[in-house]
Amino acid sequence: MEKWLFLVLLCPLLPAPVRPHEPVPLPAVVFGVCLGIGTGGFIWNFFSSGESCKELEEVDIADLQEDLENRLFGQHLAKGITLQALSGFLRNENPSKALAISFHGPTGTGKNYISQIIARHIYPEGMKSRYVHQFVSTLHFPHVQHLDTYKDQLQKWIRGNVTACKRSVFIFDEVDKMHPGLINAIKPFLDYYDYLERVDYRKAIFIFLSNTAGEVISKLALDFWKAGKVREDIKLSDVEHQLSLSAFNKNNSGFWHSSLIDRHLIDLYVPFLPLEQQHVKMCIKREIMDRGIIVDVELISKVANDMTYYPKDEKVFSVKGCKVVSTKLNLYLLPTIMDRPRNLNIFSGFFNFVSWVFWGICSSISNFFHFVFWAIFSLFLNIFYIISWVFWGICSSISNFFNFVFWAISSLFLNIFYIISWVFWGICSSISNFFNLVF
Repeated sequence: MEKWLFLVLLCPLLPAPVRPHEPVPLPAVVFGVCLGIGTGGFIWNFFSSGESCKELEEVDIADLQEDLENRLFGQHLAKGITLQALSGFLRNENPSKALAISFHGPTGTGKNYISQIIARHIYPEGMKSRYVHQFVSTLHFPHVQHLDTYKDQLQKWIRGNVTACKRSVFIFDEVDKMHPGLINAIKPFLDYYDYLERVDYRKAIFIFLSNTAGEVISKLALDFWKAGKVREDIKLSDVEHQLSLSAFNKNNSGFWHSSLIDRHLIDLYVPFLPLEQQHVKMCIKREIMDRGIIVDVELISKVANDMTYYPKDEKVFSVKGCKVVSTKLNLYLLPTIMDRPRNLNIFSGFFNFVSWVFWGICSSISNFFHFVFWAIFSLFLNIFYIISWVFWGICSSISNFFNFVFWAISSLFLNIFYIISWVFWGICSSISNFFNLVF
């Protein structure tokens, strides 16, 4: 369908028929061809972009697993649960309902990050994809007095996008800051319906991000640490029920007494554990590698030690997780103004002066060659005009000479013909008169 639309839009670019006596200037032809190619290329790129709505088994689960291992640190539960849930759901040809996953945990632990990774592996454009939709509570639903309007708009938005692509991804960020009752508007889309108003929502993916129950998760991780247990021994069963209960009973929160929890429509509650210093160091190393910088163990330790940790005495977990790693790293990679040498301004001024002198020289050379080229071109053009006029004059003179000679010869033969005709006519007339007289 898109290719046919492309051809229809390309029709106005086809050249109109030209009659033989209608010469087209060469510049106009070149401009028309360039315009047609450029416009056609734009339309082709627009309608033939590589992104399309995903079907079954089009997501590389092994690649997703590798990405999670290399980029998400200290979250064995989140990686394992998410990978298993997506793997089973994406390969299910006939799921019973849409997939709904709720990520819970303290700030900076990777909830947003993992949702971006998921989006990128389902659709190459990631969060920029036309099939991935993110809602931020404080941005998209700020005013409680417009709650009914938000509900209506949210339902229309989801209905329209799932109609366009069944495998749409919806990410709700800051659910703990959402107005209570708003999230219930999407309850029909998560329920066990094959079709709802002739639309199938069962292949859509809903991801909820919330800081709710962050205290519960942090306490559990701290208790394990104090008991000398390995954090990888924490199981989903140790915290899942507490997550749903805490979200359901959290006042002024998006999940407060929500029908999504009451009707058991959220498939998985995924805890994100607080990050230890070793995990923060992994985040720093990953950031350095992504920037294409040589990994420096000393630099990693400096940035990690500059972070804030809790509890105050033990300093086990990072207060902000890996959230400010990029900012902290900049402080060590980019020198501040106070740290710069005092003579830096002198060198900077000298460099600017040299740059201006170099620009002036290049500009003068460019103008000189431009003038020379213009002068030579004008000279040859004038010579061509002179030769053309001389040639035209010679051809015109030759043409006039031959015209005169032809006219003179034609006139001479014509007069001779007239004289002979008159003489012949006189002889014939005399003979005729003679015979008339005799008879």
